[in-house]
Amino acid sequence: MRQFMDLFKFDSSKALFVGVERECFLTDLGNMIVPKAPAVLRHLNDPLRYGYELSACQLEERVGPCAVDQILAELVENSLNLDRVGWLMNFKRLHTEVGPENMPLDVYPDPSGRYQEIVKTMPRHILLAACRVIGTHIHIGMSDHETALKVYNHVIKKCDWLCARGNGSFGERLDIYRVVAPDCDPHPYADWADLYRVALEKGFDQDPRKCWTLIRISKHGTIEFRMFGATASLERIVSWAKLCHDLCKEALV
Repeated sequence: MRQFMDLFKFDSSKALFVGVERECFLTDLGNMIVPKAPAVLRHLNDPLRYGYELSACQLEERVGPCAVDQILAELVENSLNLDRVGWLMNFKRLHTEVGPENMPLDVYPDPSGRYQEIVKTMPRHILLAACRVIGTHIHIGMSDHETALKVYNHVIKKCDWLCARGNGSFGERLDIYRVVAPDCDPHPYADWADLYRVALEKGFDQDPRKCWTLIRISKHGTIEFRMFGATASLERIVSWAKLCHDLCKEALV
């Protein structure tokens, strides 16, 4: 169990700092979704701010960890940079929560080979579901293992409420996400031994990223909120981040 716990990297100096992962689809100038992420990420060449997803039609921008009042400025900087690169490379960003059923199913050529291994035996309908949904993930930094577990057990009580606050597709996004991860509802853990037992059962004991619940303790030492949809509104993202930050802070009182 010690090896499992060591997979989670907590940093007390970043406790309650906020991180944002914001996903989008890439389109051509005719608004057709296209698998352009490899070329765009090569041009950006900034893996701290921009990363890939399973679908080669998606791109992820990253903010933080930073104080909650710095999020908007960081999001604006990312957006301006992506607008500039989009103008140079003839692409646009689309922040709809659900892509069309006929969108390309190109998988990003993950240099580690992880994505290629994942899709090797994946049925087509599950791959389509995974490629069609995008969202916004909020991370709140935790100081240590026990604090993270305490906060996690508190905030999951608000999961349904947060899902409603983050819904921009009349529930369609989460319905499709459940095709990929049917057991995505978070459950409380009595202690880290209980979490390890579930990790062994569900197969994420070697890689916490394989835990697909809507709220999880992430390997980055954060509480990660994964229920929010994609949105073009930076102000909406900031409001979600503040909600999650306040919920975590409330659990520490």
